[in-house]
Amino acid sequence: MNLDQYVNVLWIYPLIILLFVATVEFGRWLGKRGEAKVETLTVSSLGLLALLLAFSLSHALSRYEDRRALVTEEAVAIAETAHYGTLLDNLGARVTIGDLLREYLDLRSQFAMQYDPDKMEKDAYRSQEILGDLWRVAGEVADPLSQTARQYYAQVGKLSEIGEKRVMSMRYHVPTAVLVTLLFVGLVAIGLTGYQRLPHLPTVIASVIIAVVIVLVIDLDQPARGFITVPNQAFIDVEHEYWAAHR
Repeated sequence: MNLDQYVNVLWIYPLIILLFVATVEFGRWLGKRGEAKVETLTVSSLGLLALLLAFSLSHALSRYEDRRALVTEEAVAIAETAHYGTLLDNLGARVTIGDLLREYLDLRSQFAMQYDPDKMEKDAYRSQEILGDLWRVAGEVADPLSQTARQYYAQVGKLSEIGEKRVMSMRYHVPTAVLVTLLFVGLVAIGLTGYQRLPHLPTVIASVIIAVVIVLVIDLDQPARGFITVPNQAFIDVEHEYWAAHR
């Protein structure tokens, strides 16, 4: 089960920042009462934290960019499918395909834009039904060997492939074990930093920066729940263009 099913970035931002600041203060409190030399351990833990942050942020950002690119690809594929649908000879089929694609566009433009796993699964199922109808309608009225039909079928196949990729991109995230390890190493590293009784304000600022970057990783991995969301402007643009062409 993914971490985003337990936490919401909107409240975890201040929680983790407070946790890191509290860890610094706890480390300073221990440092005033202890004489252990932890310089080497502190440097090692900070180095490990930097490595984990770089890996996690890169992975989360890559997945975010993939989700954003798939939105654009799917919007373009819908527009191209609508274009090939208008080339079919049967007027009834063209109207039916236009209605199906309009519903499909509405579904996909709002797909996983808000955190609701049940709705996401229902929308994914309905999307598959619409794609099946798009195949069936053309098959009933068009010669499957005609050039127009082959182009239309190829485009529906492309649309189906992109849609499935987008569903999968919303289901898979940065592994929870990686995020928990990142949080644990961050707390240890900042606690050891506080233990050395370095200048207070710079240490607190460093703890806040580390906490913000860690939550940024989580935020990028939760495109439907945090401050950073995947834009759906491409769907809006296609909808406007589609309606303008069919008024």
